[in-house]
Amino acid sequence: MKASTILLAYTYFKQPWNMSSGDEVRIHSILSNIAKSHRVKVIVFNISPFVEGFESKAVDDVIYITLPRRFYTLVSRITKWNKHYDYNPLMKITHYIDELLVAYKLRSLLSRARILMIFGTMSLFSFMARCLGARRPLIIYDPLANYAQTLYVVSRKNLLKIPRYGLYLALQKLEIRGADIVLYPSRIDLENAQRMFKPKKAIVIPNPAPVCYESIEEYMKYRSKRIDNDRPYFILLAGGRWRANEEAVKITIEVFNDLPSEKFKLIITGPWQDMEKYVKNPSIELLGVVPREKLKELLAISDYGLSPVFSHSAGTFVKVLTYLSAGLRVIASQYSVIGLDTAYYSRIHVVRDKEEFSRRVREIIESYKPGESEKLQVKACSELYRDLDNLIALVVAESEGKHLGITGFYDGIL
Repeated sequence: MKASTILLAYTYFKQPWNMSSGDEVRIHSILSNIAKSHRVKVIVFNISPFVEGFESKAVDDVIYITLPRRFYTLVSRITKWNKHYDYNPLMKITHYIDELLVAYKLRSLLSRARILMIFGTMSLFSFMARCLGARRPLIIYDPLANYAQTLYVVSRKNLLKIPRYGLYLALQKLEIRGADIVLYPSRIDLENAQRMFKPKKAIVIPNPAPVCYESIEEYMKYRSKRIDNDRPYFILLAGGRWRANEEAVKITIEVFNDLPSEKFKLIITGPWQDMEKYVKNPSIELLGVVPREKLKELLAISDYGLSPVFSHSAGTFVKVLTYLSAGLRVIASQYSVIGLDTAYYSRIHVVRDKEEFSRRVREIIESYKPGESEKLQVKACSELYRDLDNLIALVVAESEGKHLGITGFYDGIL
């Protein structure tokens, strides 16, 4: 067997291995599946305000090396800033300076790399590295979604957002134009990005589901833990503190507060315990951030997954992919199902506003028959990651100098 080749990657997410948001799920799932090919050693540099020097961690065959956000840390100490959540205002202001410092530190290593993979819609890492004189490797860039389409829609409704949209377009072009291959999670993201940015080569790698079952037997083991079949179980996965998740949590609590408690069970996961003050119905549970195995159980015992997000957002919602991989029916907004395969549509109730969402939930509760717990098309993990096989083949080939990716290797797929 040939010795492992090396893939270097960079992301500004502080702990992508935790998979606490859809973006982190995508990053770690793609990298860990590349690493598990056993022919590629994956080394990831990420940045965090919570380390002083550097820390390393191996997770699922991926080696993460975390570097400090030195400029952010310095400014936060001077200003006594203590709101250290992801993408707080100070983190946004200092982001590119911290990224420049990391690019400077790693420039000699990047010059020896054959492949560099970058994750993050706001990253200028490879552009900065080239400006600092690093030799140019093959660059695979994953902006995680075409966020430009979201800003475009927002700016049409609010003229004050136009400068932000224009600045983002200018910065994003620097990274996309410098990439040899750009990855997008759905065909809609790809087609919009091709019109906006005209990348050299862009391909679709669908978002993997963050939770799946190793086998149908594992799924049935968790499903058997449900003890109440007299009412439907609903679940809302709201993993990260994003505006879309906040909207979903608030709307869901408001709708279910007005329903008879004996007619349903609602489970909400994610860092939203501060929303407990709005809960007035004893059948609503806010469980906070739960371990992966517990999440498998919660999905297995549930009947319906929820995604009532009615403001535009980029990419395919990972929560919806998770519901579908666990065999749940789904009640979701039109924005939540962007980019999904049409084969899934028979399992999705699309709702267009809060009132329609409320009506659909009431209809389900009123028509639910005791003991009804049919599940549909639960998929094992091995089935969900097949889309990554061609990307892994590309990485291995490029690492070995065969250059398949630039000569039309993916033309047959698109």
